[in-house]
Amino acid sequence: PDIDGVCTQYASEKILSCVSIATMLMMEKPRPGRIWFVGPFPPPLNGQSNYNVAMAAHLRTMGDVEIIDTGGSTRRKIAAYLRSAWTLLTASRQGDVIYTSAPGQGSLWIFGLVMLALRCRGLPFFVHHHSYRPLRSGGMKAMRFATMMGGGGQRHILLSEGMRRAFVDRYLGGDMQRAFSLSNAYLFYTQESAIHRPDRPLTLGHMSVLAWEKGVDVVLGVFEAAIKAGADVRLRLAGPIRTAGLEAVIAETAARYPGRFEFLGRVDGEAKRRFYDSIDLFLLPSRLPDEAEPLVLLEAYAAGVDVMATGRGCIPERLIASDRLLVGDSTVDIDSVLAVADAISANWTATRRGCRQHAARLHENAREEARILFAAMRLHSDLS
Repeated sequence: PDIDGVCTQYASEKILSCVSIATMLMMEKPRPGRIWFVGPFPPPLNGQSNYNVAMAAHLRTMGDVEIIDTGGSTRRKIAAYLRSAWTLLTASRQGDVIYTSAPGQGSLWIFGLVMLALRCRGLPFFVHHHSYRPLRSGGMKAMRFATMMGGGGQRHILLSEGMRRAFVDRYLGGDMQRAFSLSNAYLFYTQESAIHRPDRPLTLGHMSVLAWEKGVDVVLGVFEAAIKAGADVRLRLAGPIRTAGLEAVIAETAARYPGRFEFLGRVDGEAKRRFYDSIDLFLLPSRLPDEAEPLVLLEAYAAGVDVMATGRGCIPERLIASDRLLVGDSTVDIDSVLAVADAISANWTATRRGCRQHAARLHENAREEARILFAAMRLHSDLS
């Protein structure tokens, strides 16, 4: 027999078979990749880790999520970022979605290695920013280093349109295509319906991871000044205490104003809902350099509670009116709080309804931001 002819025919048949199989595979719907989530989770509890829990749950509705937790002590963070860089470099594949939650301050230097690993891997990735610190003053060398390491595949998620523009101008050379905005209002919104005015004096409220940087001393000072001015007000304070010495100050205030001041400690779930139901004006005089778009501000509006806050981060873009801005001058701020408190007392139901409508508008805007972002991430989100 013609050996050469037989071999040629056999080879041709095998090549055609391989081509057919390859064509069939190309015509098949591509297998969805994994969603990698690199970021800090509780403990400790803070705005970023709290948000990450909600975002991870949301991403799980769109695919399989692999979490690399980078929370905890400094040593644990360094180990986690080194591990995530190696894992993404060796285990990620084309078609995977890479979502990261940017760390703050010094951890950005080691986070830059994660961005470099993704750049070497040739995969696009998304970095979600929850701190406004890199946009304050002259910026941060660590953020410049991280964005330099990220290369052309990096995409950034900021919490407001103003924050997006500022970040792009400072770190991305003005390229708006490499950044998206997504308000926290997308995930932190609860629709409430019933509005019944309770029989109580006007009640101020504050909730946070309690620290001097959050302005707890200002909240207590405004409360005491209002009482001295003859106002019939109450104050409810909630949240875990983070700062040494603050517990004693809170205890002294409770002793001086029994029946008018109440400290609740940490509240979650139904207890948090009851907290918002029990107050009329939420005060957030934060001095925190990282403050961006506080979740408590959005939660308060969703519950129908008016908010007065300092102009940190994205807060001016979220307040319902410019006269709700605290300027940092105690005399001016006390007068402003008393004026707003009087307006709330005179129009309690309308204020409650207006704040809920404001929260609904913020949420609707965030849904459109999410639609654009998840399309870029090649993910399908049910925005209904």
